[in-house]
Amino acid sequence: SGAIVQYVGHNALFSGTRSERKKAREYMKWLFEQLEGPVYVDGWQERDDCTVIEVPADCIGYVTGARRAALGGIEEDWGVLMFFMNRRSERGRAEELIICGPQRARRGAELKVMSSVETKSPGCFT
Repeated sequence: SGAIVQYVGHNALFSGTRSERKKAREYMKWLFEQLEGPVYVDGWQERDDCTVIEVPADCIGYVTGARRAALGGIEEDWGVLMFFMNRRSERGRAEELIICGPQRARRGAELKVMSSVETKSPGCFT
């Protein structure tokens, strides 16, 4: 989002423009909602800070990595937030991976994920 988030004890302080702080609060809300169960971001199509990629079911573990290491590495490298989103009732052949952040960072993370999927299952994106 571009905001700076600082933890002081059990409190999170947000610094940045109003828009950056709002997006950072939403990102934090989604992170904490994941502790309760699956999260789906309604209206992601209208947002200018989100990109979604469909990842085939047989590639999800490869893209995620052990203990989320691969996904976390991409987040760290590109400065984005990524998580698989689905509705509670949906489980199919693919899951949607949402990437949140600035456009250039989202594009870099998207290409890295696409490359990982192509490594595991050639022909998915080409």
